[in-house]
Amino acid sequence: MFSQKALFSSQVVKLHNATSYACRNRYGSAYRPLSEHALANALDVSEFVLASGEHITVLDNWPKVVSTPPAPVPNPARETVEKASAFTTAKAKGVAPPSPPPVASEPTSNLKAEFVKHVHDEACHEFGTVLGPEANDAHKNHFHLDMKERRRAGFCE
Repeated sequence: MFSQKALFSSQVVKLHNATSYACRNRYGSAYRPLSEHALANALDVSEFVLASGEHITVLDNWPKVVSTPPAPVPNPARETVEKASAFTTAKAKGVAPPSPPPVASEPTSNLKAEFVKHVHDEACHEFGTVLGPEANDAHKNHFHLDMKERRRAGFCE
């Protein structure tokens, strides 16, 4: 079982409620249905405060995905010309030829990132709707939690 106390030697003592009641349509649009916030049925949590005084925010600690786009397939004829040109230029200037770009490495373990991801995933078992940073840009800094059951996919993101 996951425990924030085991991770941080401290328990969560406070949640920062970013939004609760707000009489509006979803995303503030005039054409969307009423938000669960308009019915006082939703809560947005943006930060967790530990007994130690440490703050863990969704915005700063949501796991970041590092991805490196695949390298383009080189044109063999052009690649040979470019390498020869780079070597000739470097030799003329007395400089070593350019080195290949750095390779991305796996991110190191981040306890705060593990914590916010775990809170999000566990909330999916308790609430009908859970939206977070992966849902859309409007939820990049908080978790939206409400009890409305939604049948279509994508409401536990």
